[in-house]
Amino acid sequence: MIFLSKEFYIEQLENKDLKEVLEVYNSNGKFLTNHIDKSTVTNEWITEELEYMKDSGFRSCKVIHIATGKIVGIMDFKVDEEIYLSLLMIHNDFQGKGFGKIIYNGFEEYVKSLKRKCIRIDVVINYDNSILKFWKDNGFVKSKDIELNWAGKALPAVTMKKYL
Repeated sequence: MIFLSKEFYIEQLENKDLKEVLEVYNSNGKFLTNHIDKSTVTNEWITEELEYMKDSGFRSCKVIHIATGKIVGIMDFKVDEEIYLSLLMIHNDFQGKGFGKIIYNGFEEYVKSLKRKCIRIDVVINYDNSILKFWKDNGFVKSKDIELNWAGKALPAVTMKKYL
């Protein structure tokens, strides 16, 4: 286990988790369409993405709901001087229930335990204003405008940081 929060624990993803990870991704069709021009992804796509993240120094993790034992989300982050949270995705069935905030708060406590002073995120800004609002509500401030490239697609985004 990497860290524990109020209702969830976070562990490193394993190959046996691919089916549930695929469900999490594919439940977020709007995200996928905006980010990679596909409404669903395959096991092969997930496997390649996880390999790329690992090769880039990121930890790809599953978010497990303690009460049900079900994977309800995924996280990718890189531990460095500045922690880079690349992805926090909640299964569509569990969105709007406060889970993202609970999970993020647990992540922030984990970051503090590592004695790190800053968390960085990059937020795509052209498709869902509630995501930007979520991060602002959790104390992040815009650092700069950027362009992300994911799967060959250029995405307008902002870098946001929170100093702890």
